Amino acid sequence: MRRILLLPLALAAMLVVAAAGGAATKTVQIVHSGFTPSSTTITVGDSVTWHNADTANHQVVANNGDWVSPVLKPGDTFTQTFSTSGTFNYHDALATSHKGTVHVEAPAANVSLSAATTTIVYGSSTTVSGAVTNGLANQSVSLTAVPYGKGTQSIATQSSGANGAFSFGVSPTIQTAYTAHFKTASSPSVTVNVAPRVGFGQSGRLFIAKVTSDLSYGGKFVLVQRRNLVGGWTTLKHVYLGTNSRGVFTLRLVKGRSVLRLALPPSQAGAGYVQGISRLVAVVRK
Repeated sequence: MRRILLLPLALAAMLVVAAAGGAATKTVQIVHSGFTPSSTTITVGDSVTWHNADTANHQVVANNGDWVSPVLKPGDTFTQTFSTSGTFNYHDALATSHKGTVHVEAPAANVSLSAATTTIVYGSSTTVSGAVTNGLANQSVSLTAVPYGKGTQSIATQSSGANGAFSFGVSPTIQTAYTAHFKTASSPSVTVNVAPRVGFGQSGRLFIAKVTSDLSYGGKFVLVQRRNLVGGWTTLKHVYLGTNSRGVFTLRLVKGRSVLRLALPPSQAGAGYVQGISRLVAVVRK
């Protein structure tokens, strides 16, 4: 017998927990003197239940006519769910001096942010974009940046577009973390990495390497690599750069066509930078 009694209690507890995780419902009592409380504040998606605690009949009617309860006899209830934010005034159709208000607040908004690409070459640009989760246009969104080794910097402020979307063009010159802000909400930070620009040129039998970023690469080296038959890269030599981050070198190549590139390893790129790769250069030796 005890087990039979425990089962309904467990089911009731489960229902209470399920309700707590969803939309909320607030109750307004209808008494002889009016609505108690006369002003109720909820969030979009929540509901208000009116309970007739009086001995007379009552009827709850929205002033704008959007909703109306049936005639509520003593002990009856009526529930209305609010799907938009705003202030909603109502009255008792059977006791017109009785008035009340429901204030419906928009849910707290969050901000998303992502980068069109997570790594760019020094001197290039990319886009970070996201949306305000309330989905509203003309919301003020700001963007801040934290470049490697530096403090927070304000980048720009703009208004959200359709569905709360926004987008910022950015041109980091070193690894930079970006964060979007809307009122008191901030997005998770998004990091854009920067690869030094590795220039690779040719003048007759001479080859030229040039590495550019916010740093100097004097004393650093680049790897001269040739594409092999299986599509991988074979390192031919190390080329050390001068104080102007530039190096001039020659190569002994096999007869035929060679496809070359320069690679700046992560160990040579410097703090705040990732590996850099040059354009491809095709060379034919007869």
